[in-house]
Formats: sequence, C-alpha cells, structure tokens
Amino acid sequence: MISLLNPKAILFFISFFIQFVDPQYAYPALSFLLLGLIAQVVSVLYLTLLIFMGTYLATQFRRRRRLAAGATSAVGALFVGFGIKLATATSA
Repeated sequence: MISLLNPKAILFFISFFIQFVDPQYAYPALSFLLLGLIAQVVSVLYLTLLIFMGTYLATQFRRRRRLAAGATSAVGALFVGFGIKLATATSA
C-alpha cells in the first residue's frame, strides 16, 4: 500500500501494465485500476502468508532450541561459504 504513492512504483506499474491494456477500450483507466487492484490483492495475500509462516517458524524455534541452533549454524555456514567464494573469486 505504501508503494501507491512511490513515484518509481507508479512508473513501473504504468510501464508494465500498458502492454495489457487495449488502447481501443473505451475506459483504459478502468483497466489500469483493475490490474492495480489485482496486484494489490496478490501482494496482500503474499505478505499475509509470509507473516503467518514467520509466526509459525518463530513458535517452532522457541519450542525447539536445538532446531533454532541448527538453523542458525546452517545459515552461518552458508554465509561463511559465500564469503569464501567471494574472497577466492577472480575479476573477469
């Protein structure tokens, strides 16, 4: 919802949606409005799913300390691996 007033987001949506709007249609603004509404609904559903999954994971990590420690160690090892890969990379 915050992106509704963001100029970059507005330009993106206009430039992206323009290919899906029929210029011969009597009310092209209605098409833009409908596409924007669909994008907002999908965004709200996606973010709601992320919130519920994050809450579920936080609950599971609070209940299972070993799972939380293992996940933290795995993410730490992943970052160390990325760091090693970055340190050994050659510029092309």
